[in-house]
Amino acid sequence: MSRAAEAGIVVMAVLALAGAFTWLGPVLKPFLVAVFLFYVTQFGAKMLARIGLGPHTAYTGLLGIVIILAVLFGQLVYREAAIFVNKWPKYEGRITKAINSLPQVDQLLPDVVGIGRSASPAAEARGEDTAAGPPPTPPAAPAEAASSGQLGELFGSFSKSALDYVLRHTLGVAEVFVLVLVYLVFLFVGSRKLPERIRRAFPGEQAERLLSIGDGITRSMERFMAVKTIVGLGMGATAGLLMYGFGLDHWLLWAFLFFASNYITYIGSIVACIPPIVMAFLDLNSVTAAVVLGVLLVANRMLWIDFVEIRMSGKELNLDPTLMFLWLSYWGWAWGVLGLLLAYPMMAAVKIALTHMKGAAGWAVLLSEE
Repeated sequence: MSRAAEAGIVVMAVLALAGAFTWLGPVLKPFLVAVFLFYVTQFGAKMLARIGLGPHTAYTGLLGIVIILAVLFGQLVYREAAIFVNKWPKYEGRITKAINSLPQVDQLLPDVVGIGRSASPAAEARGEDTAAGPPPTPPAAPAEAASSGQLGELFGSFSKSALDYVLRHTLGVAEVFVLVLVYLVFLFVGSRKLPERIRRAFPGEQAERLLSIGDGITRSMERFMAVKTIVGLGMGATAGLLMYGFGLDHWLLWAFLFFASNYITYIGSIVACIPPIVMAFLDLNSVTAAVVLGVLLVANRMLWIDFVEIRMSGKELNLDPTLMFLWLSYWGWAWGVLGLLLAYPMMAAVKIALTHMKGAAGWAVLLSEE
């Protein structure tokens, strides 16, 4: 088989797989979340096993800890989000007022606007001198005054739509959480029996080769999910301390946003900086304090993402930014917020699998940044 035919088959297989995943989204989304959470918890379960706990006890204890922490922290974040939603009309009014106070285009560029105006045909017919410029502009009529607030009205409409979208999809993610826990329990139970089933199904060297590939993929995925989780926790914790120190309202909500957005690689942590910086200018009494907090939050993001995460992940998990942005765009369109969270882990899983599959390492190189 020629290389062109082989490449065509691979591309068609990827497209068919993506189409199947999109169509089966309602079923696969909670399962994929459970799979990635399973890899996140592997490190903790192994640490518990090292202190003398059996595998079953370690997994059970870790699952209980994860559920308790998730419920408690989820309640705190939900409470902060509900308070913020109730206070949003006040913030929206202040932002709209600030937008409406901005100078209009004809005030910023009076000469350009004046040049663009031409004398009316009636004035030319009367022989009036138009070289001296247009006549004075009469006071703005009520309709014209209303037009100056169109930008503020546009912001208000957009903010309501965006807030409704986030809340609607957040509730959808909360509904998936129960299914995720069910899948996670079955993954904990089934993972211990999988190697033995593979040995019974494929006796001899084939079983050992499959187990070797599986171990490589498991180690890489554990490392990947551990890096994303540790960096997200570190970035969220330090950002939360900074915001708490400056007295910013709803700092816990923004800290959680930093943590969760780290799974949306490249753009998530950048977008997470915007809400707390905007709120700093609205909540803090000093503009200087708001500027300093904004600079510190951006520097904190750069420290954790551009330094710590790159050093911890290494070259194996680096992905091409253009392909990653296209991947994020597609899964964000197909699965919403949850698709954005799962996009990077799915692409990383594909690259890791290709790296450990015989004859497919070249395709993994094409997905790499370097």
